[in-house]
Amino acid sequence: MRKELANKLLEFPHKDGDRLPSVRALMKAYGVSSSTVQAALRILEGQSKICSIQGKGTFWASSGILPVEDLPLPRESASEKISRLFREDWERGFLKTDEPLPLMKELAQRYNVSQAVLRRFLGKSVRQGLLTRSGRQFMFTQRKHTPVQNPLSELLFVTRCNSWGGFTAESEREMDFLRMVYKKAGADHYKLTLLGITENGGKLIDRSGKACKLSDFKNAVGAILSTLLVSTPQQLLQIFAGVKYPVAVWWELPEASLPQRFLHKPNWTFFNSTFGPIPGIEMGRQLQLGGITQVAYFSPYHDSSWSVDRMAGLKESGLSVLDYTDNEFASPWDYKQIARKTVEKFSVEAYARELLKKKIIVLTSRNKDYEQLPVVCVNDEVAGVLLEMADEGSLNLHGKIFAFDNSAESYLLRIPSYDFNTQALVDHMFYSIENPDILGKKKVQHILGQIVEK
Repeated sequence: MRKELANKLLEFPHKDGDRLPSVRALMKAYGVSSSTVQAALRILEGQSKICSIQGKGTFWASSGILPVEDLPLPRESASEKISRLFREDWERGFLKTDEPLPLMKELAQRYNVSQAVLRRFLGKSVRQGLLTRSGRQFMFTQRKHTPVQNPLSELLFVTRCNSWGGFTAESEREMDFLRMVYKKAGADHYKLTLLGITENGGKLIDRSGKACKLSDFKNAVGAILSTLLVSTPQQLLQIFAGVKYPVAVWWELPEASLPQRFLHKPNWTFFNSTFGPIPGIEMGRQLQLGGITQVAYFSPYHDSSWSVDRMAGLKESGLSVLDYTDNEFASPWDYKQIARKTVEKFSVEAYARELLKKKIIVLTSRNKDYEQLPVVCVNDEVAGVLLEMADEGSLNLHGKIFAFDNSAESYLLRIPSYDFNTQALVDHMFYSIENPDILGKKKVQHILGQIVEK
């Protein structure tokens, strides 16, 4: 009987990677006992026709081994699903740190789970200390300092600056971050002290250019550090290495370059919103939902990990990507530096834009395949220049343009663009300072964004 059952299974249409029916299903289909089914499967396994994977099932495999790329994805339970989706909504800023969660009925519909499953998840989150409950409402736990009662509670906010304490924002996102930190600190009744770290690092200065020490700020209850365009970020971290209060760091650098010793400090939390392949993956998945399978990727800043990561993310999402990249420079700042050394101050932006146009002409001279494809640009600036060149007649563009950054110009030009969600970044940094023991052992927090259609 076991040999006959093994032969019947072999005759059934199948290919490598297909899952065999369960033992119980085979028992019912062929009217045999469990031991007979198990014996038949052992025969097929001995012939290297099938392989069993613990916790996943039994699969057809002509070599007796299923290649890694053919391994089935593990089944996601309802509790695992809601935990994942809830975390993503938290990282995306859909769930606000200082507002009640949506009603249970709304969340159950959003996550496509029963209210019973949702209730168990929320109850577990309350027991773990992540959430608190008041009647029918759930909120993220708040254990923050009370600066209203102590108006001297001070937050130190450190960004890059020049040698005399001056600061000039190089991007909209940098200015948005500055503005949102000030706004949040005011709303939470903190005294916010803005400090700078100079190009050569190693010391803090106030905005009048005066050198200062952390011991000058006796009432500090936390620090927010920005590493955006800070040339010596590790020196900045070292200044705060010995503090006892919470430190939240916007790590605007590759995650692999994080100093490991700071990750082990219980009062430190790092936030990544732009580096890594996640933005590209999310962009790619959204485009595929719209029926797009192939794109041209434009980046004149491919000497940067963020440009490389975004293209890698697009590919990882399943898109076919044509490469229009150049690795001479790493950011728009490089073009501006050339312009500053070449022309008067009021002409810097225009001159840098002309340099960028020349680079794009070089990129598009390789082949013209981009003309018929949707185009994904490394940022909105490049997308805007492409559209400008199309209007001038120096480029032919027939596909839709997408980009990263969600700048003000993207609204004017109607460019669908990936928003890196600076507001959620700021909210989460403040939450980590006010509730340092709630986020747990995950010391690198990711902030997810989304494509904003125009």
